[in-house]
Amino acid sequence: MALVIKGSSSGQVTVDAPAVAGTNTLTLPALTKTIATDGPSFSATLSADQTGVSSSTFTKVAFATEDWDTDSKYDVSNYRFTPTVAGYYQFNIGIRCNSSTTNLIALYKNGSIWKRGTGTGQQQTQVSIIAVADTDDYFEAFGFTTGSQFTNNSDDTYFQAHFIRSA
Repeated sequence: MALVIKGSSSGQVTVDAPAVAGTNTLTLPALTKTIATDGPSFSATLSADQTGVSSSTFTKVAFATEDWDTDSKYDVSNYRFTPTVAGYYQFNIGIRCNSSTTNLIALYKNGSIWKRGTGTGQQQTQVSIIAVADTDDYFEAFGFTTGSQFTNNSDDTYFQAHFIRSA
């Protein structure tokens, strides 16, 4: 037995119930809210090497070149992502530094360190984080190195966020 649900623009969903003796009852929970399926997404890189970075201090990474910004939510003048759509977001951050001793990446939320990743003994460090955002939250990428610069290499130095689903 199959239950087929068709919508004018939503496609088709088919639910198959097993053909076994007894009761074949399918219970679907009531949906009490609308789940958003699309939201902002961006990817940015450095436009040049970021020199003069203070050693052993968290410094905002100047991701000034956008690869894409679907909803114009990333600001290249202050290197800040303000999604304005409440939901869950996947963040990916990578930096290459001129030091292979200690390098860290931090995702700042509303001006404070929220999550971080570390790399020791290598120049490139990356982190992937899922975060929940309200409509007024903002996010920034910070780096920490025992060196003095973040290197402009789009393969290794990037800041990205993508909307996953509504909160």
